[in-house]
Amino acid sequence: MKLLFKGETIQLNNELSLEFVKEKINSLLADQYFFSHLVVDGVEIYEEPEQFLEQHLNDINELEIIARTVQEFVNDLLLTAEDYTKRAIPEIEALADHFYNHPNHEGWNKFGQLLEGLQWLTHMIQTIDSFSQKPENWMNYLKASIAVEEELKNLKEALENKDHVLIADIINYEILPYFTTLGAEIQHTIDTEGYRHDLN
Repeated sequence: MKLLFKGETIQLNNELSLEFVKEKINSLLADQYFFSHLVVDGVEIYEEPEQFLEQHLNDINELEIIARTVQEFVNDLLLTAEDYTKRAIPEIEALADHFYNHPNHEGWNKFGQLLEGLQWLTHMIQTIDSFSQKPENWMNYLKASIAVEEELKNLKEALENKDHVLIADIINYEILPYFTTLGAEIQHTIDTEGYRHDLN
């Protein structure tokens, strides 16, 4: 089997175990790359690559590892977050209105989606914060994140007390500005340090 990675070709013998191939891939990735997907004999494999390897290991002639650098990975995360914050802002404005006027079933569903989105953004910030290489304006991300974490405690209290007006106020005056601030910081990072994928 040929193992391809970043222009390098490594010839592996035919007596292969899944553990050996995984160790080889991990040693190539080291701390510099994030695994994206496999290309097996010209076919891209995104879903459950380990399971695919286990089932087809002895039939593979050429195994290419597709990976991204930390910088590419962070850039792609930020592009996703930028798109999410832009789409979320009008939804959050509408959600605050829902809660000022007593929320219905749809309002509660959207509230649940907002909490999931906040959780994803928090996880994204924690992931990037774990890297040695961070955006220049990183402290601004952390300040915004810490501020919104405090507000989520107040939101929990408002939920326990079924105080719809306070929930609406927190959405309107704390969470909405967080999305706006975070969106602006992300845009600044991408425009000054990152790149946007050319759609042409």
